[in-house]
Amino acid sequence: MRCNTFGRSAVFAALLGISVLPWLVVAGPLLGMRWALAVYLVALTVTAVTAAAPSRRRRLGAGFIVAALGSGLALVTRTLPELALALAVLFGMVRAVVLYRLRPMRAVAVEVALIGGGLLFARFLAGPSLASIVLAIWGFLLIQSFFFLVGGVRPRERATSRHDPFDAAHERARVLLDGMAI
Repeated sequence: MRCNTFGRSAVFAALLGISVLPWLVVAGPLLGMRWALAVYLVALTVTAVTAAAPSRRRRLGAGFIVAALGSGLALVTRTLPELALALAVLFGMVRAVVLYRLRPMRAVAVEVALIGGGLLFARFLAGPSLASIVLAIWGFLLIQSFFFLVGGVRPRERATSRHDPFDAAHERARVLLDGMAI
């Protein structure tokens, strides 16, 4: 499922939030709740990055990067809040650097606002119960959905040295005009 619009991303946030319940019921007794939740958070980050990716090539590359780095983060962080913070920063960096194109300062401002706001909202919703864990995950991902409402966000394109700039501008204009015709 590609989640590259606000609506799809908001629905995806709810699905990922709810999916933590069966995971913790099954994996919690086997791994312990801390490790079960750590594994889930890494898998959630990989899933969120791959779902937000604009193309298959970017999806595979970003998923591999996040899986490798996220697994390492799960091993070196001491607490779940540290892991959540580290994974959130990783998610924002991959989204801003690998998947989508924004101006550099704008990318920093957008990611700081969304990641910071998402973490604060998740912290507000978090608690010791399973329901609060579901709400915290949903809340963080819901705030991340606002990324697709930010103006000027474009998918990163492959660098092609043989592509004529006029043809590229013509293609962008054609796509824009086709999108306006209903």
